[in-house]
Amino acid sequence: MQPFRKDDISRHEWRWVAIFAGVLVTLALLPYAWASIASDNKWQFLGVLSNPQDGATYFSKIRQGLDGYWLFELMHTPEVHDRAGLFTFYLLLGQIARIVGLSIVVVFHLARVATSIFMFSALYQLGAVIWKRLRPRRLFFIFLALASGLGWVVLLFDDKALAPDLNVPEAFPFYAALVNPHFPLSIGLLALLAGIFLQVFRPGYNEAPSVENGGLAAILYSIILAIVQPPALVSFGGALVLLILITAYKRRDIPWHEVRWSSMVLLPTFPFALYYLLVFDFNETMGKFNEQNITRSPNVFLTLMAFGLLLLVATPAIVRAVRLFERDGDQLMLLWLTVNIILVYMPFNLQRRLFIGLIIPLVYFCIRAIEDYWMTHIPVKRQRLALILLFVFLMPSNFIVLFIPLFGAVSNREAGADAGILIEKNYMDVFDWLEINAREDEVVLSSPDIGRWIPAQASVRVVYGHPYETVPAKLRERQVKDFFEGKDCETLFSDAVDFNIHYVVWGPREEEMGLLDKKAETIRPGVEECRQEVEDRATLTEQFGDVTLYVLREPR
Repeated sequence: MQPFRKDDISRHEWRWVAIFAGVLVTLALLPYAWASIASDNKWQFLGVLSNPQDGATYFSKIRQGLDGYWLFELMHTPEVHDRAGLFTFYLLLGQIARIVGLSIVVVFHLARVATSIFMFSALYQLGAVIWKRLRPRRLFFIFLALASGLGWVVLLFDDKALAPDLNVPEAFPFYAALVNPHFPLSIGLLALLAGIFLQVFRPGYNEAPSVENGGLAAILYSIILAIVQPPALVSFGGALVLLILITAYKRRDIPWHEVRWSSMVLLPTFPFALYYLLVFDFNETMGKFNEQNITRSPNVFLTLMAFGLLLLVATPAIVRAVRLFERDGDQLMLLWLTVNIILVYMPFNLQRRLFIGLIIPLVYFCIRAIEDYWMTHIPVKRQRLALILLFVFLMPSNFIVLFIPLFGAVSNREAGADAGILIEKNYMDVFDWLEINAREDEVVLSSPDIGRWIPAQASVRVVYGHPYETVPAKLRERQVKDFFEGKDCETLFSDAVDFNIHYVVWGPREEEMGLLDKKAETIRPGVEECRQEVEDRATLTEQFGDVTLYVLREPR
């Protein structure tokens, strides 16, 4: 059997892929450009439209790399703690930004563009590994690049019920390209890995892993995934293990060919898994972070709405794969799909992260079903119409995730600020002051909304700013709320906490927390006492419009 070679894809095909991917990546950039241009004298766009809560932490990690660090520390946690080899990808982006002289926002979005183009190219290459004909290759690519789910239908009846196609960006390639760089990078690497194993597990292929036939590439892709997005390997690795077990049972012998090739993924990632376990076990702060870093999967109904239509289209091919269980592609893809579906509801803190890659085997069976079943049952004259109607249902969620966050950045600024997309420009002046004047590891007290972004904008810590990366999150959040609501003015400045507060930010966001009635602007009892406590402790007061920065440490 002749293995797939890159020159099996013609220049004409790559040109088509480049144009298609370029359009999609440009489309994913337009909302950000629009939001940036729409910033005015009062509001500043922060650089992230989708999931700004996590976006702020990505920027914080890049900033640590910008400061010269190769090990990660939780800057949303006020206590100093041991650094660890986590989130290395974003630290690397920071190092690149430091060397090249780019801003955090620019390097983040350049990385997003580069990894998205890589992802779309890898997805097409996977399709070319599977199919020799042009139509199924293109259909496979188009479905992966554009298809989404029916979460938009659920949204019509319940605006708080978010299916994975509206809330889990790693589950769908276009949504991933819209959000951050590490999701598209991981999806692209999974596609390349799948392409290697679909070839080497085909009937008649008996070569041992080597540099020339993809063995070394499998090791490198697995190592990068173990660094960038470890959960991405869980489902694919589980499928490989299951394939070995099933093959051993059927042959009544050890399938050494499958074992050798699977070890190219499993063995290189073992040291990383061991390291992560040791970090979370021996680094107390990182261990607590891991315990509270819980991202549960949406309920089964919402997941079915996100993937159900694709699953319905794929059903004839899945039934055939179960019945025949052929080695030529179906076997591995079926096991990958099955393991992935099971794992997203296993009792595991990072359930939602395991959605990554699920779309690949699902779309594989969609195209198999379209080519081998639906095209033979739908009249030729209606086939194009059927595909168009299918995409009419599969596309709306993409437009929602693309443009709805932009509404808060452009049309309703207060809603955008509440979502964490925008911030009052006076706060940006505070961030600039802190970046210039604050010492490393000093602690800032602010509202949670502002605390989310401070470590992204300045090399300082905050008392509370993130539900996972602040340790312990619930306690610190309660303490911050109690302070700005006037319920407890002493605890955060007492020996009850293991850190000292060096700065207090007090502006519209903090004042809003102190209001008993926002419409009547009635101030809660005790708020003035808490502010007076800060003023009494302050050695310096800096005023930035309606935002006050209290400096509690001795001046330099």
